[in-house]
Amino acid sequence: MDERSERMTQPRGFGQATGAQAGLLPKRLDRAVSWSDFRTAVRYDPANRMLLAVPAISAKRAEHPWLGEAVTVHTRMGDAEVYRREYEHGAVYWSERTGAHEVHGEIAARWRAVGAERSFLELPTTDAQWLAVGTDAAAAAAVHAGESGGFAHFQGGSIYWTPRHPAAIVHGMVRDIWALLGWERSALGVPVTDVVVDRATGTMSGCFEHGSITWSAARGPEVTVDPGCASDATGVERDSLDRLHAGFAPRA
Repeated sequence: MDERSERMTQPRGFGQATGAQAGLLPKRLDRAVSWSDFRTAVRYDPANRMLLAVPAISAKRAEHPWLGEAVTVHTRMGDAEVYRREYEHGAVYWSERTGAHEVHGEIAARWRAVGAERSFLELPTTDAQWLAVGTDAAAAAAVHAGESGGFAHFQGGSIYWTPRHPAAIVHGMVRDIWALLGWERSALGVPVTDVVVDRATGTMSGCFEHGSITWSAARGPEVTVDPGCASDATGVERDSLDRLHAGFAPRA
């Protein structure tokens, strides 16, 4: 046994332990330790995900200092192995499957309005990100001016918003088709309303800036480039046969 091990003693306040319990009690170092040292020194049940969630959430907060100070403690969400901590300007969620990601602003408000992690969207799989379209210079200028909007992906779909359109949820086959076409950089632009599901027929439909996507098991995908779906959308280029222009093709 090395010198460091000899200095480790049983912690106070845990009560008396006998038999197998004594071998499970954590050790205490005789000096202050960092979190990484704590995780190394303390023996714990791997099922206790709190010891994984806390440093992951803290690390995510360190990536985004604009989140501000913490306003709650680390909290387990119900019976699931999901943890959250609220900050002044957003929140960070963690699960072992998705890792730690922040949500804030319009995206967080829309996500929570449909039930947050208990909804079909489940947990975020990305942080909220700026929506940059167009040329690199124009996109950078829009982001800097706060005029580009934003998006975040979740386990069950995505949420997009722009200064002209409220946050909209796109999911299911509509989202998959839109992704194949190039997401917001396709001729359709960004979603302007939530995807709607007709429970009777199973048809899904989504309205975008410059068109729509409809899908059903019976008819498959139907994509229309037409600004009529969005009241403030501008026109798009189509030839005399009303065919999709070249920019509509899926991108590699």
